[in-house]
Amino acid sequence: MKKQLISWALALVCVSAFSYQAFGNDDHNNNLGLSLEVGADVVSSYLWRGQNLGGISIQPSLTFGWRGLYASAWGNIGAYNWTFEELNPELDITIGYDNYGLQLDLTHFYYFGGEAYFPKGGFAAQEIESSSTMEAHAGFHLGDLVESVPLSIDWYTTIYGADCYENEAGEWQRAWSTYIQVGYTFNLPLGIGLTTNVGFTPWRGMYSNYEEVWKNAKTVAINNIHVRAERYFELKDIELGIWGECMLNCYGIDKTNLTTELTDKENQRLNLGIGGCLYFSTEW
Repeated sequence: MKKQLISWALALVCVSAFSYQAFGNDDHNNNLGLSLEVGADVVSSYLWRGQNLGGISIQPSLTFGWRGLYASAWGNIGAYNWTFEELNPELDITIGYDNYGLQLDLTHFYYFGGEAYFPKGGFAAQEIESSSTMEAHAGFHLGDLVESVPLSIDWYTTIYGADCYENEAGEWQRAWSTYIQVGYTFNLPLGIGLTTNVGFTPWRGMYSNYEEVWKNAKTVAINNIHVRAERYFELKDIELGIWGECMLNCYGIDKTNLTTELTDKENQRLNLGIGGCLYFSTEW
């Protein structure tokens, strides 16, 4: 597995470097509509939709675009915790459309669990042995049209892979795990952006540990309250960013277990993180 991970990582880095050198062009006025972005994030914690998925990580990415259409590869190379005893590699391939505030895309998540990139069984609910999934996403970001109103709403649903639970009849049932997020960015002094997001799951799925969301009146379906302060610096085709973030997963928390849930380190309800990024982009 380690050899496979290293091969994927080297391939992504090499393709990224070659593509930027080969296609980079200082003349942005030839109107072909093509774009390229390559870079990487370095984070203290891999925080995602209310979940802490690992410790310090490097997350390289590569994106090709053409008039709103794009294809991207995103990777995670890190560990589950600060001891680095076990790695949590990930490779996500996305194709989509992003224009006029509208975002539509499909992402395939692969976690190097030893199985084929696309597991056997297609879209059947029995794909419980696979760590590979596919997700459909639709979103609208009003800030792309009206800069003064940076409001966004996104809907994500898993449509393929390991996303099933055993129902009352003892049969495996596809969950169609769904995550909905509403966000708003506040512009602070010194060029700092404060992004706030609230995410929730509307029904039983991975974001509720495959438990019934509404079976108990005390259960809260909101599973991500996220605040991130960020500052970006741009120099021609180079962008450098730094940020700090706080994430709270409050799913299932009520007044009877509030203190216990927030203070238990194993639950990882409250998470803090810092990070930085360096990106190169060009158009031709």
